[in-house]
Amino acid sequence: MSGTAAANPLFAQGSTSLATTFKAPAVAQFSLGVQDQVAQSVIWVVQYVGNLAWHQNIRRNINNFPLNTPLSIRGASGLVAPDQYRTFPGFGGITEQENNTNGNYNGFQTGLRIQGRWGLSGEVDYTYSHEIDITSTDDSGIDNPFNIKYMKGSGGFDRRNILSINYIYKLPIFKQPGFLHSTLGGWEVAGTVIDQTGVPTTPRISIADTIGLDGGYTNRPNQSGKSAKHGGISNAFDTSVFSNPTPAWLGGPNQGFGSAGKDALPGPNRVNFTSSLYKAFAFTERARFELRIESFNTFNHTEPNGIGNTLGNSNFGTVTSFYDPRALELGGKFIF
Repeated sequence: MSGTAAANPLFAQGSTSLATTFKAPAVAQFSLGVQDQVAQSVIWVVQYVGNLAWHQNIRRNINNFPLNTPLSIRGASGLVAPDQYRTFPGFGGITEQENNTNGNYNGFQTGLRIQGRWGLSGEVDYTYSHEIDITSTDDSGIDNPFNIKYMKGSGGFDRRNILSINYIYKLPIFKQPGFLHSTLGGWEVAGTVIDQTGVPTTPRISIADTIGLDGGYTNRPNQSGKSAKHGGISNAFDTSVFSNPTPAWLGGPNQGFGSAGKDALPGPNRVNFTSSLYKAFAFTERARFELRIESFNTFNHTEPNGIGNTLGNSNFGTVTSFYDPRALELGGKFIF
């Protein structure tokens, strides 16, 4: 903080005060499910999983310039807005840690699991879920210190659809004990498959401050319709529905804050395969050699990761980063 506190009845907001209580953050988790054995060693599972979080921590700048600050002393006018016009006159920026936000998660899960049947073990799981919060990580800053709910939306952990498959399969070749089984038989194939929707991303703007209250906030663009996902490298989503917000001093609504939600940009989907082939070669009852061959991103799919989220930048709406390409790994260990 800087400056000397001084009373300013014109701009001081009498209803604004420092918080005097700090309640402990809390989370409640709950689930309800059923299981049924549909066949020998085959289990079907259906369940609902949810949680509620309250009194979650955020950081908010509480010493901004009030929203009714005249344009003549706003930062956007080209002048340095003096500290005596802030909410707490005479002081610079004040960041307060608060715990007045909440969040929730609701998920429907179903899966089919098999254990040691036909030489196969594994499961297939599907989850449809939705996570909503103000901030997705503990003690994060918020975009609009004048309206905490401006941050409410799908959170950074919201993957709406997830299909997960994992398996281990004993190859049915040279099963009879003997030399051929020891050398050519006993191989096992294992792997995972993940097919999931991406997490949403918050859009930003690159133009000058449209709010003009000398910082302590982060703005977004306006949005005129749903941003459809295209899925391409150069057109990951529909950019035509976004535009720069109109400044408050030019009649723009919402004090110059853009209308786009924090979850307005759909993240890219991901499909990933990993595979393993392994076998144990026995030399004696106690000594054996284990060989493992593994591949990550087995089919070398191009898997987009990050996207350009700042309106006005040349990469807005394009994929900016990717997950790793295929990698092969060969390993072995001798056990005695």
